[in-house]
Amino acid sequence: MKKVKFLRVLAIGVIASVLAIAIPASPVLAAEEITLDPEEGEVGTEVEVDGEGFDESDFGEPEVLVYVSLYLSPDEADEGDEIGDEVDTYRRVKSGILIDGTGDFDDVETFTVPSALTAGTDDEDVTTGLYYVYVTYGDDEIVTFAEFQIIGGEIEVNPDTGNVGDEVDITGTDFMEDEELTVEFDGSEVDIESGDDQADNDGEFTLTFLVPEETVGDHTVTVTGDEGSEAEATFEIEPALSVNPTTAPPGDTVTVSGTGFGDRLEVDITLCGVDFPAAADTGRDGSFSAQLEVPEVDEGIYDIDAEDEDGNDASVQFTVEEAIEIAVTPVTSTASPGYVGQNITVSGAAFQPNAQVTITYTSTPQTVATTTSDGNGNFTATFSVPESEAGSHTITASDGTNSLQVPFYMEGQAPDIPPPLLPLMGDRADALTEFDWEDVEDVSGVTYTLQVATSDDFAPASIVLVKDGLTASEYKITEAEKLPSRSKEEPYYWRVKAVDGAANESGWTGAGQFYVGSSLSGWAVTIFGFSISGWAILWWSLGCLGAGLGGYWLGKRRGG
Repeated sequence: MKKVKFLRVLAIGVIASVLAIAIPASPVLAAEEITLDPEEGEVGTEVEVDGEGFDESDFGEPEVLVYVSLYLSPDEADEGDEIGDEVDTYRRVKSGILIDGTGDFDDVETFTVPSALTAGTDDEDVTTGLYYVYVTYGDDEIVTFAEFQIIGGEIEVNPDTGNVGDEVDITGTDFMEDEELTVEFDGSEVDIESGDDQADNDGEFTLTFLVPEETVGDHTVTVTGDEGSEAEATFEIEPALSVNPTTAPPGDTVTVSGTGFGDRLEVDITLCGVDFPAAADTGRDGSFSAQLEVPEVDEGIYDIDAEDEDGNDASVQFTVEEAIEIAVTPVTSTASPGYVGQNITVSGAAFQPNAQVTITYTSTPQTVATTTSDGNGNFTATFSVPESEAGSHTITASDGTNSLQVPFYMEGQAPDIPPPLLPLMGDRADALTEFDWEDVEDVSGVTYTLQVATSDDFAPASIVLVKDGLTASEYKITEAEKLPSRSKEEPYYWRVKAVDGAANESGWTGAGQFYVGSSLSGWAVTIFGFSISGWAILWWSLGCLGAGLGGYWLGKRRGG
């Protein structure tokens, strides 16, 4: 029985082996697939397409060839959907692609991204965004697809011609939604001065930048988005010229500057009709600067012209005016200075006609005179020099537009030391002491400073009286300033100095010495040609009073 079972199993195994050899294996079907290179690009980009896993062509007899077509559309669909149904906006970008005997594209195929989709329900321009490349066999059924990102966008610059430093507007469209933007000029980033720094929801923006320093000619303006959009435009730089200041008299120096000229070239400049050959050299950026002296020409408006070796040129207008002038009388110097109170006459020419002219004095200006210029801009004004320190000062004349200065030198000669008169050395003085000294003369005027102290070194703690700015050469102490009594052994000391209007100071006098007696001992009378002290008179008076009282008492007793 066991042998029968074994033979049955063996027979089944043999039959299975024969069937396995006789029946060919069924092929394993592979899914269709395409790859794109690149996977993103702008309109006009050439895209390579590689495919595999398609139905194989049979090149035997009879020959059965398999072809596929490619469609570009913004409509999203799935495998099994149909072109013209689920996909209604599209364009066939490639047809008749032959599949080889292994199910792959016979060669790498390419197509160019079109600018518009002209099949389907409506025509539509190709814009920035996500698109799909669909593959079909002979019918319209989609068998596979790949995504393709349209990038790019467009920009327009306004103006497209100008000078270095000009403002240029850029208007952009068809960029990716909310892209962050970067602006470059010939590959170098420039700042966005105003406007949008990112595209809006529609991929649009408007911004402004300033033309950087570059040479004459065409330059590329590029706007790039951080999602890959990019667009270019051309801006032409033209030479430009400027002058500073724009108005000046002959002999003054002006700065002539140019931008947008050639790269490292010599520039000839004509200023008011006078040629300055090779006056400047441009740098790599086509800019230059030159300082030139205005030639001796008549008043008027002139052209300044600049031209480089390549013939690039530009012009700017410049006004030559009559040089404003002022003069003072008398003229002062360090050797012949002026003084406080001196009358100074200021004369001016070529200022604004019929304008108020203000005359100020010193480095911290104080107005000392005002006048009005005549129809030719001429004027004259006189003022008295105010008090000011010795040294150099400035007299300025200004009409609000023009301003000119001349120096004034203040004398620095100190006045003489005033000789002291009263009180005399060692003398006794009244509590309301009178001080006197000789007058001192000075061209800038003079005042006096008096000090009284209890020590001969006039230490600050010992000073009991200070009087500044005394205009007379004497001073009497007031009741409020009355000096307390001090003995001859502990006297007061006094001194005086002179100060002129230019703050020049004399030295101090020597320390005078005096004392102040009490109310009883501080007086004396002269009787019959003899000087009798106050104390003697006091005792004599008391004696007389006692004798009188005694006589009155004796007389009263006798009479009683």
